[in-house]
Amino acid sequence: MARISMDRLRSFSNNASEYLNELQNALNKPHPSKTAPNFSTAAVSELCGIARTQFRYLAGKHHLSIGHKPAGAKSRELTLPETISWIQTIADKPRRNIEAGQLGRVLAVCNYKGGVAKTSTAVSMAQALTLRGLKVLLVDCDAQGSASLLLGFNPETDIDHEKTTILPFIHGDSESLAPAVRTTYWHNLDVIPGCSAILTAEFLLPAKAMTDRDYRFWEVIKNGIDPLRKEYDCIIFDTPPSLGHVTLNVMFAADGLIMPCTPDKLDFTSSVQFWSVFNDLAALFPGAEKKAYDFVTIIPTKVEPKDGHRLTKTWMQEAYGEFMNAIEIPHSAAANMALTQDRTIYDFSKPVNSPESHRRYKDPMNHLADYLLRQLETGWASSTKPTGVSE
Repeated sequence: MARISMDRLRSFSNNASEYLNELQNALNKPHPSKTAPNFSTAAVSELCGIARTQFRYLAGKHHLSIGHKPAGAKSRELTLPETISWIQTIADKPRRNIEAGQLGRVLAVCNYKGGVAKTSTAVSMAQALTLRGLKVLLVDCDAQGSASLLLGFNPETDIDHEKTTILPFIHGDSESLAPAVRTTYWHNLDVIPGCSAILTAEFLLPAKAMTDRDYRFWEVIKNGIDPLRKEYDCIIFDTPPSLGHVTLNVMFAADGLIMPCTPDKLDFTSSVQFWSVFNDLAALFPGAEKKAYDFVTIIPTKVEPKDGHRLTKTWMQEAYGEFMNAIEIPHSAAANMALTQDRTIYDFSKPVNSPESHRRYKDPMNHLADYLLRQLETGWASSTKPTGVSE
C-alpha cells in the first residue's frame, strides 16, 4: 500500500469538505436560511395553557391571529411569530421586569466530552425558551460550529469569523460582542455563530496575558456579553468539549451551569474530573472565590433502559446529590433523525418517526425548559446587575 503524502491528505480533506458543503446546502434549503415550523391551533392552545374552545374568543379579545388553513389541511396553523405573540399575550409565564432593571441571565452548557448531547440540548433549550415567551441569544463557542449549523448557518461558508464570531471582541476590534449577533430563522432567537477559526481564541487569550500582566484573560467573554443582558432575557453558551481558556471564560461569565452527561461509567468519570479541574483552576484567578451561581445542574442524557445506565445513574446521584437533576433525556431515534437533518425536535410541526417516540423525547425536553425558566425567574429577581468574578 502506498504511503500517504501530505498532498494526498490535503486532496482527501478538500474533497471531503466540498462534499460536506454540498450536502449542507441541500439540507438547509432555502439556503442559507432554514424554515421555522407552523403550529396548529391545538398546539398553540397547549403552549398557552388554555382550552381549545377559548381560542377564537381570546383571539378576538386580544386581536391575535387565528392563523391560516393550508390547502388540504383539517385545521388552521399559525406561524412561529404568531405563536410567540399568543404565548407572550396569553400564557401565564414568568417575565423579566425590564422596567425594574432586571437583566438577562447567562447559562453555560459544558462538558469535557463530546457526544453527550451538549449542543442539541443548548439549541433545543434556546428554542423552547422562546416558546415560553423569552428573547434568547445563543453564543456558539465551539470551533466545530454545530450549534450554528442547527440554526441554519454553515460554519465554513456562511460565517465571517472577522465579524460575526467571538473573535473580533477577543482581538479588541469591538467594544462588546453585540456586533457579532445575527438573526436566525427562529423568531426571538439570535446567534453569535462559531466556526473553526475561533479555535485561535485558545491561543490568543494566553498570548495577550503574557504581554500584559494586568490582562484578566478569564473575564474577557464576561465583559463582552454583559452589555447584551439588557436586550436578552436569556443568553445560552454552547462551549467546546474541553476545559480550555474559552470554556473557563464562559463559566465565569455564566449565572447558571448545565452539564449534560450520558450515564456511562467513562462519561461519569470524566464529568467528575471536569469539576475537579475547574475548581483547581478557579483557585488560581484573583476574585474567583467571590463568584456565585444561580444554579448548577447535571442532566442525564441519552439514557437507555439498560443495566449499565441504571447503575451509573445511582453512582451519579450519590456523587452529585442535590446537583443531580431528576429530569432524564432519553436516547431517541426521533432526536437522531432530527439531527441527521440538522434540526432539533422543535423544528418539526409533526412527529418525527412515531408519535410515541417523538413524545417520549420531547416531553422531558419541555420539562427541562420549564425547570430552566424557574431558575431564570429566580435569577431575574435576585439581582439587577451581572454576577461576575470581579468586584
